[in-house]
Amino acid sequence: MLSKFLRYLRAVLWGFIGLGGRRADADARVDQAGVMPTIAIAVVLALLLVVVLIGLAKFAAGTA
Repeated sequence: MLSKFLRYLRAVLWGFIGLGGRRADADARVDQAGVMPTIAIAVVLALLLVVVLIGLAKFAAGTA
């Protein structure tokens, strides 16, 4: 279970930073991981990124 989660996480993070390598490699990672879990992890990570950025902005503005 943890192995699959890490595979999903790696596929999503590679996609976020755009270093997926060849298109065939990216397609193979998504096929291995599955589409729905990959999308779910991507949404959670995107929301987490937004929350962290808002927190940093509030901290920098001194309103935290």
